[in-house]
Parts: sequence; C-alpha cells; structure tokens
Amino acid sequence: MNQFSLPESIKDRYIAGFFIAAGIVWLVSFSLVYTNILDASNVLIIHFDSFRGADFFGEKSDVFDIIVTAAIIWGINLGLAHVFYFRERFLSYILAGATLGYMVLILLAVNAIISII
Repeated sequence: MNQFSLPESIKDRYIAGFFIAAGIVWLVSFSLVYTNILDASNVLIIHFDSFRGADFFGEKSDVFDIIVTAAIIWGINLGLAHVFYFRERFLSYILAGATLGYMVLILLAVNAIISII
C-alpha cells in the first residue's frame, strides 16, 4: 500500500509552525478585506505621505491584489524552505520566520487601508 507522506521539511515543527501561523494571519487579512471592502464604493487611499497627503489612490481590486501577492509569496517561501531544508536548514528557518513577519506587515497595511474607509 502506497501511503502519502509529508516532506521532512514540513514535518519540522518550527517551520510548520511558522508557516501555519503565517497562513492564519493571511486568512485574517483576507477576511478583513472581504468583509470591509465589498461595500466600499469610493476610491481607497493606498498610500499616505505626511508631507504631501494622500498620494496613491486605488480601487478594490488593488487591495485584493495585495492579498493575492501575499499568498503567492507565502507559497514561494514554502517551496524555497523545502528546497533549502537539507542544504541550509538555518535558511529554511529564516524564510519561515520572515514569511510570518511579512504576513503581519500585510495585516497591518490592510488594516490601515480599511480604517480610512
């Protein structure tokens, strides 16, 4: 009987923990965007400069693009962590931790965009 087995890099509890936590943070970001942006009919402020004021405006699709880009980067980092696991294990840990940090930054950015609506 051929059973499916997870790769060794995913079985590592630190790497798996960081990527699962990053996935949960991404889900929270997605749910915030989905629940708050759908009824927004006006232009959204994507970037605000303290000297010049609002200097980059966007649509709803631009905010969803931020979320999709974060998911793509999560997948790429997961693949890279798997590739580097047996070569440089420390690099896999760095990638997993950086992915979690990046997802937290995405959550903060999405929350800032939503708070202006």
